[in-house]
Amino acid sequence: MRSIADLGYQQSSIPIHLNVMTQITHVKLKDFTVLKLYEHYGALERSLPLLTPESQELAKAELEACIDIRSEKIDRIYYAMASHEDALSRIKQETDLIGQAKRHHESQIKQLKGLLNWLRRSAPLQSNRITGRNYEFVLVKKKDLTVEISSNLEDWDKAEQKQFCIQQEVTTTKQTVVRSMSGEILEERTDPKTTTEILPSLDALRNAHQIGQHIPRGCKVFQEYSIRSKRIYTDKHVDFKASEYIGHVLPEVGATN
Repeated sequence: MRSIADLGYQQSSIPIHLNVMTQITHVKLKDFTVLKLYEHYGALERSLPLLTPESQELAKAELEACIDIRSEKIDRIYYAMASHEDALSRIKQETDLIGQAKRHHESQIKQLKGLLNWLRRSAPLQSNRITGRNYEFVLVKKKDLTVEISSNLEDWDKAEQKQFCIQQEVTTTKQTVVRSMSGEILEERTDPKTTTEILPSLDALRNAHQIGQHIPRGCKVFQEYSIRSKRIYTDKHVDFKASEYIGHVLPEVGATN
């Protein structure tokens, strides 16, 4: 901790501000950092017994001013933290809203693509194009039928599970080798871990659908198309001959102004 001498003044020459009557030192407390204010307060407090009664009153007033300014600066830290916390909370809320909007638009796009797929399957189209005034959709048949499953595999009966489910086993192996700094193997072990998952057999569902067999409830098998959109550019037919264009642009030969 610093003494009053460390603050730049001596015990025998403490400046007395009889007019201001708020500080005993010449320092600008408002320019001090929080740490500097703590140090200044401690040094000034330890110097109180060395001062005259009149100087002690000034020193006490400076101590109070030091506490006030220090407290204000500490409160600013809270205000800054609260401001950033509020901003972070708004960012999180905005992120949630953006996520909701993203999911909404993804759902709308999926529904609209489903509508185009339905038109391609149901309408008596002569080609793979669905054409509007300014835009055209080109639909190309996907190689494999699309399978959508909205039911839980556990709700299928035993026969359905046996016919339309497969069991997937995934084994991951963790190998741990402990070596000395010279490279000598001190310990080596292998830890295999196997996970098992029941999955729908998409091929079995496609095959059953194609030959008209029953498939589990909640399963849909249908033809889907890749969709590409393009802008239609129509060139207007122009009947003017080149000579007629020249007449619109250039003055006639021999004409006078």
